[in-house]
Amino acid sequence: MTRKLLALCILLGTTPLCNLAKQEKNKPAPAGAEVSIGGHHPKKILEAFGYMGVEAVGEGQRANYRRVFGFLDADRDKRHSKKEYVEDGRYMTREARQGIFRAADSNQDGFVSEEEYVVNRIITDEAKEIFFKMDLNDDSRLTTKEFMASKTFQDPKLAKAVFQALDLNGDGALIIPEYLRVWGQWARRKNEK
Repeated sequence: MTRKLLALCILLGTTPLCNLAKQEKNKPAPAGAEVSIGGHHPKKILEAFGYMGVEAVGEGQRANYRRVFGFLDADRDKRHSKKEYVEDGRYMTREARQGIFRAADSNQDGFVSEEEYVVNRIITDEAKEIFFKMDLNDDSRLTTKEFMASKTFQDPKLAKAVFQALDLNGDGALIIPEYLRVWGQWARRKNEK
């Protein structure tokens, strides 16, 4: 379907159709699907970024994340429900809370356990740190130019493939939610292969 959409987009020059085709092309792979970025497993891509992962975080930082989890656990049942975290949450926008909840609920049972919350915080906090190191003009957008200038990947073809894999909407710039959506999937696959 995507090839047909792309062909029709090129033929007709229709922007909404082009955007839809790009989004379909750049959708993250479903959980469990084999993923390769420029011929490399996500683990190798994350290592190139300098990502240390969940294993590298000490008990002190984990305890801080558990403490924050507890503050947000209004009914003290040791898990966050959608109502508790998304609907009744007070921090960030509802849309941001929904995205965080969806990413953190790794077993998709409709609740975020303390461990799921801690793992998600570890993954996203380190990913954001890496993102902002590459964001040369501090505008919270990472352009292709900034990404290439970071020299994270010596092979320009690989760098381009990685950027395209992260750029879900194909607009040539990454914003944090878009970037984290893919990064989180890669980080959770890091222990595979």
